[in-house]
Parts: sequence; C-alpha cells; structure tokens
Amino acid sequence: MSLPPSPRPDPAFLALQAALAGRFSLEREIGRGGMGIVFLARDVLLERQVAIKLLAPSLGARESMRRRFLREARTAAQCFHPHIVPIHEVAESGELAWFVMAYVQGETLADRLRRSGPLQPDLVQRIGREVGWALGYAHERGVVHRDVKPENILIEKDTGRALIADFGIAQQLHGPEVSGEVAGTARFMAPEQALGDTLDGRADLYALGVTLYLAATGRYPVDGQSAMAIVAQQAVSRPPAVRGFAPQLPAALADAIDQCLAPMAGERFATAAHFVAALDREPPVREEPPTLRETRHAAQSSATLLDWTVTLGVVGVFLIAGEAPGSLSRGIMRAIVESVLVFAAVATTVRSAELPLLVRRALREGNAPDDVAQALAAPPAAPVRTTPALQAGGLLLLGAALAFAQGTMDSLELPAAIEWLGALATWLAPPVLVQRGLAGLRRSTGLGAWLQRHVREPVAKWVTARLAPAQLAVPAVPASAPTEWQLGNEAGAILARLGQETRAQLAALPAATAALAQEAAALRSRAHHLSDEMRALRHDPALRPDARARQVAALDAERLQVQARLGTTVAALESIRLDLLRLESESLAPGNLTEQLAVVQELHRRVEAASDVERVLRAPAHLPPEPTPV
Repeated sequence: MSLPPSPRPDPAFLALQAALAGRFSLEREIGRGGMGIVFLARDVLLERQVAIKLLAPSLGARESMRRRFLREARTAAQCFHPHIVPIHEVAESGELAWFVMAYVQGETLADRLRRSGPLQPDLVQRIGREVGWALGYAHERGVVHRDVKPENILIEKDTGRALIADFGIAQQLHGPEVSGEVAGTARFMAPEQALGDTLDGRADLYALGVTLYLAATGRYPVDGQSAMAIVAQQAVSRPPAVRGFAPQLPAALADAIDQCLAPMAGERFATAAHFVAALDREPPVREEPPTLRETRHAAQSSATLLDWTVTLGVVGVFLIAGEAPGSLSRGIMRAIVESVLVFAAVATTVRSAELPLLVRRALREGNAPDDVAQALAAPPAAPVRTTPALQAGGLLLLGAALAFAQGTMDSLELPAAIEWLGALATWLAPPVLVQRGLAGLRRSTGLGAWLQRHVREPVAKWVTARLAPAQLAVPAVPASAPTEWQLGNEAGAILARLGQETRAQLAALPAATAALAQEAAALRSRAHHLSDEMRALRHDPALRPDARARQVAALDAERLQVQARLGTTVAALESIRLDLLRLESESLAPGNLTEQLAVVQELHRRVEAASDVERVLRAPAHLPPEPTPV
C-alpha cells in the first residue's frame, strides 16, 4: 500500500511519491526532524524496503540549502562501513531533494532508552565501540557528523548491531561553510560547535560521550532550563564523573566517556581510533564462571541476612525496654521479638550453610582458590552515597527512640486513627532507620573495612583452603583472549595433569609463565597505542610534512621493536607449552626414567631462558633488545 494511513495525506508525501513513481513506493512516515522527513518505502525493482529522507520543503525551496543538502548527502554516500547506514541514491526534482538509504529493522537508541532505561555496561561499551569505529572511518575521509545523538543511532533488531545514521548536516572539513554556523542538538553539542568555531572529529566525540553518558546513567551530563544555559555550563566545566551515577561501569569505559566530555577539544581523544583503543585498553576480562557468581551471590545474601538479624536484635531491645517492667505487654513483646529473631537467625543459618557446598563445587570446577575466596568474602554492594557518621548516628538514635516510644502509645489514650498510625510508625520505621544508621556508621568510621580485612577475608581464605581438593582443575580461557593467555592457560592445564613429583620439580614454571603472559599483554597494548599515535600524526594538519615524516618513522621503528619483543615472548611461551606436551606424552609411553629427567632438565633450561626474556622486556623501550637463547 503506497498511501499513508492519515485521511489527509501530507503534501510532501504526495509530491515525493509523484517524483518517485515507478521507482519507489512510499508506505508511511517513520521520522521527522528539523532538516527533513523520513519515509518508509519499497524499492519497486529490487523488492526491498528502504528509507527515504526528504529535505524539509521549507528548506528545499531555498537553492543554497538544497545544494548543500545534496552535496553533503553525496559525501556521506561515499562512506561504506558496517556501522554506517548506507546511502543508495541521492536525487532531486524541482524543489524536492532526497536520498535513499537502507532501512534498518530495529529501533533507535533513544527508543531503547525510553523503553527500558539505562543500558547494561557491556551494551554501552559495544555501542561506543561500534559508533566509534564508524566515526573514525568518516573522520578519516573528511566528514564530521555534527549531530551524534541517540535518535541517530540505530540498533538492529536481529543482530544488536549499532549503526549511525543521518549525516544530513555532516560537512566536509575542508569544504565551504566549515565554520560560523551552529548545527546540532544543544545537549549534545561540543562547546566549540555551539560557538560556531571550526570543527573536527573531536566535536563528534563530545556528542558520543554525552550519548554514552545518557545510555549508562539515564541522565544527561549537563542539564539546564534553556539551550543557552546548557551550552554555558558545557563551555566552562566538566560534568560529574559518569561512575558517580553508574558505579558498575568498567573503569576503562568510564574514563573514556569522561575524557570525551572535556570542555576543551585538546583534552579529548585526538581521534575516534584513540577512543576505541581506550575502551579496550584493559586486557580481556574472563567472564565470571557461574559457580563463582552463585558463591558471590550466596555470600552477599548471607551477609545481608546477618545484617538485618543484628538490626532486628537492636530494635527488639528498645521495643522491650519501652514496655513497663513486669507487665503483660512486656512479656508479649519479648515473645514477639524472640520469635522474629529466631526466624531471622534460622534464615541466615540456612543460607550460610550453602556456602561450603558452593565453595567446594567452585574449587572442583577449576576456579583459582584466591578467586573463590574473594567471591566468598564479597560484602553487600555499597551504596552510591555514604552516609556521614553524624547523620548515621542520628538515624540510629531516632530509630531507637521510636522503638522505645512504642510502649507508651497505649497509655496516651489517643484517637484510634492516630494511635494506629503511631503504632505503624513505631513498628516499621525503627528497623529501617537503625539499619541505615548501623550501615552508615560501619562505612564512615572504617569499621566495615576493618571487619572486611581482618575477619571476612581471612575466614574466607581459611574455609577455601580447608575445602580445596588435592588437585585442582585449570579453568579455560575464552577463545577471544590473546594468544599469550591461551598458551599460558594450556601450559597450566598440562602441568596439572603431570605427576606430583614432576610438578614439584617444575615449581618455578607457573610464575614464569604468568610473568611472560603479562609482559606479552603489555607489549601488545603498547603496539596498539603506537599504531594509534602514527594514525593521528598522519592526519594532524598542524605538522609540517618533514616533521610528520620524522615522527611517524620514529614511532614505526619503536612499533617494530615492540612487535619483535612480543614475538620473542610468545615464542618462549610456545616453547614451554610444546616441551610440556612432549613431557606428558613421554610420561604416558613406556620409557626409562633417565630420558624423562633429561626432558625435565631441558624444560628447566627453557624456563631460565624465559626469565632472561622477561628481564630484557623490562629494559627501557629506547634500548635495543639483547639476544636471548629462546
């Protein structure tokens, strides 16, 4: 069907359909903004759905705006990237100007946020990475989007892929009208964009930072009553750190978002590639195994139940004390308090009794004892804001006073309704106030940290050590982990399968393997960083060509040196793995002990060589690597 559902079709719809007759069939309007209208249409020849953006008729009537719209659409059409909505065709007819782009089935990021609120950290990081890739690609081709915001980021329904759309106000960096204009949305505008200054890709990074801040927290980094108030705040101050409102964000992601929101362009990332690299700066984190998650959850819930048991005990003391000594009401109150405390204590005991079973299972599945102990010692999640000691003490005293006052409610002969409300307040409010007061005092006075360090963690380590089986399995590393971590993990798995006597002879091997893997990860990160610096230098217009060539050559030489050291380190890990495999195969086949010991001695020699490699790798980067026997 090519007519819109409205009984009064939009004149723009009718005019565009007349111009597209036989080639595209318009179905309905799917979006409208300051620059134009987006229609869902069907490609008649290819039998596929497309989206067509029509320049707003009021703007299309102006020759200069129409020419600019078409020029920028053609520029955007040259961007072929998996995370940029592709433009198939750019055309005009009379005062109409439009372009045809792929139709992405899904929703905008703005729709997702309205529907489900702030996103999980992994999804925020994925959107940042994918949009960052797309912006980096466009910036390298001289295109600045200038209107990055949730409405212009599409999330594909089937794949979850993020695509950036609407380069309708994007502009070539070295083309006309490069400065002196203000375009975009105030909340997402970089300060230099609001002032009409010359822009580069760092303005898009600011807008991306605002978008990710909103996606992670559900709030804007800067807010105000008017666009001018927002722009003024953005120009003079940094917004609050994103982790203050989303403490669950990984440190690398939070730091990258905060750096994007720097008021001065020079304080942001030089390029979108640097931003993406910052997101992945930390080594890949292994997903916590289900048994560790279950152990952590059980430990935290046990701690919470114990916290409330103590709270109810404190409140119970004041409830009983508030009753007249020797009275029937005091006896009844004592019975009620004892029943509640017994129930709470039983619930805490039952939940805590699961912990040894979970610890034993986590250890048998190959989780490291330190990881299991850390999960077992996990405290309840800390609040976003710590209650000051004075305020916490006041809450504790107020809760105790209300509980104590409960016993005097009957003697006041108040109206039934007021007495009922008072009894409700003196029964329900004290536990909440006392719990908040006790928790605040523990955190503000440092008592909670002391208990964590001197009680919970030592007890967790003792329990884990007592429950650990004689031989632990070795957990697997994800397939996405770098080669060095894969090799180190496989070497550990092979070593765990060898006999106890052989493992004792190779006691130094696990530490040497871990050190080599860490060095390789650091070298790999350095190589990526040098590549980013070289890419930024090649696109830095402030440098003279001869100076740029010298700096790029120096960075390239250092990068090659780092890559050579990385190869040497990974080769040492590979040698360790192969020798362990040989040792394992020979121990399973008939043979004499002398040959096996010779293999062990050869492996010791290689471990010592690996230590030499590690020592060389710790040398300053400007020194050439010394030859090693590996």
